[in-house]
Amino acid sequence: MAKTTFQGPVKSINGFQGVGTGNSVSIGAGATSLTVDTHAGRMLYHNVAGAATLTLPAINSSSDSGVAGPGNDPNSANNLGASFEIYIGTTKTGDFVLQVANASDTMTGNAIIVDTDTNDNAEGFVTAAASDTITLNGSTKGGLAGSIITCKAIGANRWGVQVTSGGTGDLVTPFSAAVS
Repeated sequence: MAKTTFQGPVKSINGFQGVGTGNSVSIGAGATSLTVDTHAGRMLYHNVAGAATLTLPAINSSSDSGVAGPGNDPNSANNLGASFEIYIGTTKTGDFVLQVANASDTMTGNAIIVDTDTNDNAEGFVTAAASDTITLNGSTKGGLAGSIITCKAIGANRWGVQVTSGGTGDLVTPFSAAVS
């Protein structure tokens, strides 16, 4: 089905359902550049134990062009509000890295990791001002089967992120500043 664009609010009194095979995208091992058209708003399922690197699209908070006419241009490159939700189906044995596209974009948010091998206590971690990368390693940084990462483009050069995961050992933050 082609893209459908609405100008103005859309209201449903019975909700919207994103179901079917087109609503799920399988993400394999290796490097994947996420795009708004292919990945945003869909369930991204990563069911590979080995290493993988996912790169979020660069945030574009530009205005519509002056020739676009009234309202928002449906062909605008602006991606504010784009949302990506990643489900980890298999405990990681290699690093799972989720990073921003460039040195200008950063992440703000938190991670809740449950220590599953000692006391089942949850530990919380927050991003630092320069955080731009999430790394789950299958143990101290989280990454057990059932982990969920949510990312949303919330402003110019800013991704809102939330990580929910299980981990083992002495838990440490999954956030870092690694993109240059």
